This record gives sequence, C-alpha cells and structure tokens, in this order.
Amino acid sequence: MRRSICFLLSGLLLAPPVLKAADDDLAVVVNKTNPADNLTKAQLRKLILGEQDSWPGGKKVAVILRASGQPERVGVLRSICGMSEDEFEQHLLHANFNGETGGAPKALGSGVAVRQLVATLPGGIGFIRPEEVNDSVKVVTVDGVAAGQPGYKVKSGK
Repeated sequence: MRRSICFLLSGLLLAPPVLKAADDDLAVVVNKTNPADNLTKAQLRKLILGEQDSWPGGKKVAVILRASGQPERVGVLRSICGMSEDEFEQHLLHANFNGETGGAPKALGSGVAVRQLVATLPGGIGFIRPEEVNDSVKVVTVDGVAAGQPGYKVKSGK
C-alpha cells in the first residue's frame, strides 16, 4: 500500500502541466444584464482607456481592475493596452487633464471583489482568473475566442 502511494505521488509530481498555455488566461466578465457576448481586443482597449464610456444599450461602462502591481492588472494593461502601469497612469493623467475620459477604472484588491462589483453594476466589466468565475457574472469571448482556448489574448502578467 505504501509503495502504491509513493508511486502515485511521484507520478503526479512528474506529470506535465495540463493546459499550461491557459494558466495565465484572464476571463473577461460583464454584468449578466449586458447583452455583449463577444468583444474585440480593440473594444476592450477603448473601454479600459476610457475612450468608450457607454455600452451600445446606453449603460455607463464601469471598468474594474485589480490594484496596481497585481499580476492580473499588469497583464491586462500589457496584453490589451500595450502599456506598463506607468504609461497607463500617464495616459489617465493626460486624458483627465484634457477632459477626454470619464476617469480611472476602479481598482480592487482581489478577483472575488472584482467579480462581486461587476455583478452589482449593470455596466460593469472586469478581468479575473477563470477559477474565480461563477454564475453571478457573464463571461465574454475576445475576438471570438474563450479563455482556455488556443489564441486567447487576455493574459495575466505573472
């Protein structure tokens, strides 16, 4: 029996990681009342940068990101906006000064908090790890590709 357990444990430790390419994917979630099922990377960029402040149905967009320095935020800024945190902050300052944006995204400390706020805001959109998704929010595809599928573009910065 002891030998079987050791064999099983060594097999688990040496097994290749499953779906390694998807380990850093971030699910894009919106409020369940949002009719969007798919967003393009260009649309996501406009939403995050404050260049689009309302959804097609007229609801005000509420972008919710993780706090500064968190891998999820770093990844969203890099993979969607092509920016570092410093570049993003400079963009927001410039846009705010010139009246070109409705303000900075909300920043929260955990993926669960992001999910909970998206669930309560009709125009909410956030980026969380797939394991943090539940039925309180709706997951949308990006350029027709879902998190975990090959070619998915929204990644964590880990």
